[in-house]
Amino acid sequence: MSARRILAPLALLAALAACGPVPHPFQHQAPNPLVQDRRALSALSIAPVPGLPGLAEEMVKTLELEDIPATTHAPGAGELRLSGRALPSGVVAWTLARPNGDAAGAISTPIPPGHWSASTRHELAMRAAADISLCLRGPGSGDSDLERRPHVALAPLVAPQTFDADALYHAMDRALTRQQYLVSGDHPVAVVQGLVRITPPPPAMKNGQDMLEVIWVVKSPDGRELGRVSQGNPVDPMLLTGFLGPLGRDIADAAAPGIVEVLRHLPPVTER
Repeated sequence: MSARRILAPLALLAALAACGPVPHPFQHQAPNPLVQDRRALSALSIAPVPGLPGLAEEMVKTLELEDIPATTHAPGAGELRLSGRALPSGVVAWTLARPNGDAAGAISTPIPPGHWSASTRHELAMRAAADISLCLRGPGSGDSDLERRPHVALAPLVAPQTFDADALYHAMDRALTRQQYLVSGDHPVAVVQGLVRITPPPPAMKNGQDMLEVIWVVKSPDGRELGRVSQGNPVDPMLLTGFLGPLGRDIADAAAPGIVEVLRHLPPVTER
């Protein structure tokens, strides 16, 4: 069964609390067969980091959330190479190299305290991906004014255990950032929480698709509901197992403008 990528349009999806949710289906579009292989798009080849198992693979996932294609395969022609090594000082020193071997940049990322686990690996990868994105795109990438933006708290998603809620959470973080908001619990103007429901097809329907529904509820800091954005569409079950990847980004990018439409009805933000 070939996997379809779901591309959601960037339409306004806002639903003020008094009006109820506005359903918004995803749009199905078959991928270009020339780009189904990730390696065909990879611009960054990541080498294993000695002593930190799984970090290279985690970096591929987190860089994808930054819209930077990456792979753990050997670098091809024209690809940048990212290598890292853990130092006794408690940081990972990363080096970006051009195809000819010349250094293109260097950064360091603190290793989270505690034993090496899935959570510390993910935290390290998220920090490193943000730094690498800045290194590749430069200081003019649009994030320099983050602290001056309105703060919005993003609550953990409520989702089935098999659903990659973490990937969708971080995709929404980035989507709201692109909408000129900062995801932060520090004096937020509102709280956003995603609710995910997956309904399997009837048993009699062979090769049926699951129904994926995502509702983004926007609340005031004191818990009063301000509005919600609803999305839903049949989805190939293959896309709902494992890492969401581009699907999570598409869902978040489609919902973010609607969330912002709700936020625009809030009173003006006062200086903190």
